[in-house]
This record gives sequence, C-alpha cells and structure tokens, in this order.
Amino acid sequence: MTKIAIEDLIQLLGMVGIIGSLIFVGLEMRQSQRIAMAGQQMERTAITTNGFTAFNEAGLDWHSVAFLNRPEQADQYPRGIAAGRNNFHQTLFVYENDYFQFAQGLMPEEVWQAKLEGLTFFYNQCNYRDIMTLRKSFFPLGLIEVIDALPDECSEQ
Repeated sequence: MTKIAIEDLIQLLGMVGIIGSLIFVGLEMRQSQRIAMAGQQMERTAITTNGFTAFNEAGLDWHSVAFLNRPEQADQYPRGIAAGRNNFHQTLFVYENDYFQFAQGLMPEEVWQAKLEGLTFFYNQCNYRDIMTLRKSFFPLGLIEVIDALPDECSEQ
C-alpha cells in the first residue's frame, strides 16, 4: 500500500472543496433564476389584473374586448354581469400565476392544495364555463391537466 503525501491529500481535499463550492453556487444560481422568473410572472399577473379595474369602473366586459375582439359589445352586459365575467378572468390569471409558483417549487404543497379547492369552486361556476374553456387553451399543459382532473359539477346539469 502506498502512502499519500500530506501535500497531495491537501490538494485533493482542496479540489473536492472547490468542486463542492461550484455545485453549491450553480444550485444557488438556478434557484435565483426560478425566483426571478416567478417574480416576472407575478408582475405580469399584477399588471393584467390591475387592468380589470378600468373595465369594472366603466361597467365594460373585458372578454368582449380581449377575446372576442368586439369592443362594440363590451357594454352589452349589465354592470354586475360584466363585473362577474371580469372577476372570473382576473381570478384565472391569479390561479395561472399560482400554478407557476407551485410548479417552480416556490409554493408549499399545503398552500397549493388550498388553491386547488378555490380553483375547483371557480371551475364549477357553470355560467362561466365558456370562459373557462376558452382560457384553458392559453394555459400551460400542466395547469390544463390539473383543471381536467377537477370534479366537474357542470357536466351533470
């Protein structure tokens, strides 16, 4: 058996330390990137949801403008119905953001489970199912799979 010189052992330990440090820095950079992406997603959601305020104050239907490209129909709904439709869209933006946060590992499982309860409630607001169906086509595949797995009380009607 050969003896390892103390200098060689120190060099080996130094190299292992450097490699460990590089791995740690890489993991920290990856986590920082996920946090930054989540922050950007949250900011986009905030900007979008803040835009609903103007529509609600004017009593206009955001869906008619944004999805149907028919701004002339934005005032066809009574104020309360337009506000309800706007609220439904706004809530879906929030749940899309919540899903992103959860998928990035930035939301605890128990919080996500509570969010799923709320999403189930909104999913089963049958008078807005047409909005849900349209909006699902813009969601990430993972969120679509989550929604498709929810109990569907509207199909029973």
